[in-house]
Amino acid sequence: MERNELFYVTRLRLAGWYALVMGCILGVSGLGIYQVVAHAYHETIDEGLESVTKALHKSIEPVSGQPKQLKQLAKELSLNVCLTQANCLLSQTAKIQHPLTEVADPVTYYLRLLDQSKRPLTIAGVQLEQLPIASPEIHRQTLTDKSGIRYRQISLTLRTQYQLTGYVQVGRSLKDLDQHLAALRLALLLGWPVTMIVIAICSWYLAGLAMQPVYRSYQQMEQFTADAAHEFRTPLAAMHSTIDAAFRLYGQSGSELLTEPVNRTLQVLKRQTARLSKLVGDLLLLARLDQQQLAGEYQPCCLNDLISDLVEELAFLATEAQVKLIQQVQSPKKLYVLGNEEQLYRLISNLMINAIQATPSEGQVTVALEHSERCAFIIVQDTGIGIAPEHHSQIFNRFYRINKDRSRASGGSGLGLAIASAIARTHKGSIQLYSQINKGSTFTVKLPLQQ
Repeated sequence: MERNELFYVTRLRLAGWYALVMGCILGVSGLGIYQVVAHAYHETIDEGLESVTKALHKSIEPVSGQPKQLKQLAKELSLNVCLTQANCLLSQTAKIQHPLTEVADPVTYYLRLLDQSKRPLTIAGVQLEQLPIASPEIHRQTLTDKSGIRYRQISLTLRTQYQLTGYVQVGRSLKDLDQHLAALRLALLLGWPVTMIVIAICSWYLAGLAMQPVYRSYQQMEQFTADAAHEFRTPLAAMHSTIDAAFRLYGQSGSELLTEPVNRTLQVLKRQTARLSKLVGDLLLLARLDQQQLAGEYQPCCLNDLISDLVEELAFLATEAQVKLIQQVQSPKKLYVLGNEEQLYRLISNLMINAIQATPSEGQVTVALEHSERCAFIIVQDTGIGIAPEHHSQIFNRFYRINKDRSRASGGSGLGLAIASAIARTHKGSIQLYSQINKGSTFTVKLPLQQ
């Protein structure tokens, strides 16, 4: 399967699609897992903050409008009581003890009591200069201090007899959450390419397994084509010899055995036998090219001489069709490729004959030879009828004919361009087509030069 370019490319594409689909599924799944974990972390933190804030709110709200009781409560909780905002800014961070120590780490939490004017009365935990007071009207919010550390804060109002007396704000650092999420992101990012490599290997293997039945069927079809073409050659050759013998035996001058109807019948049989013999030969050549049975017969071939010989041989055909045949060789030196000279002759002649047949009278066919550092380019350009864009993708398919009536009239079977494409592939080259309706077509054959 690896030696067949068609199946190799198909397997590569199939494996690529497998890997792409699995990579997308894996990426979406990883993103979903990350979102679920992050949401669960945030929900857990919010629930913990809510419980702490409500417990403090329940203790502070009854004494929020009574300074003496508030000082006593602050003393019990080891909080700093600020008579002015300046005192809060100058005070050191207090350690929150019972009951907060029973809830969470005191370093990650902070507590702030504000009056109805949003001025600080009591602070504990994070200092104001590190994390300024945020709007207490927002129930839940995420803040960032000057060091870039994020905090989650819950704010509740303090009321006595339906009168606003202040606010209580409780928050905690999200540094541990961010560290956990960063570790999770790193694990997902590092795990994704590793998993993609495993998926790519498995996709390549599974694509090979999936294509095995198709490849076996293709091999059987190739073998059948080769065997059938080989077996047809003998009876066709016998038929052709028999018809020739009949002409020689009964077609002598003065013989009345070969009447005019019989003569016409034998002529039709001879033409059709020759046509079938050519078709069988083309099929056998395609089968041998597909199986790469001719690769061992490659030798250096001069493209300059090959093109010159073909231009000379096809000059009569071009003259008969009233088409001007021009040769353009830009390279002064000889260009050699490693290949089978007979096959390369067939490749170029098929393109030139098609160009001559597709060009109307007074038209022109140009055969050019160019080269780059590593490749040779054989360009066959005509001023003929052109090929419609919808045929470009199928023009090199076997038995594909654009104008079936014209092809049958000229004896074509639709295998000429298929053979040319197969020969180019076996020589590690390619054929490109550029065509416009009523402006002509250009076939460019790219072949690697002999190094």
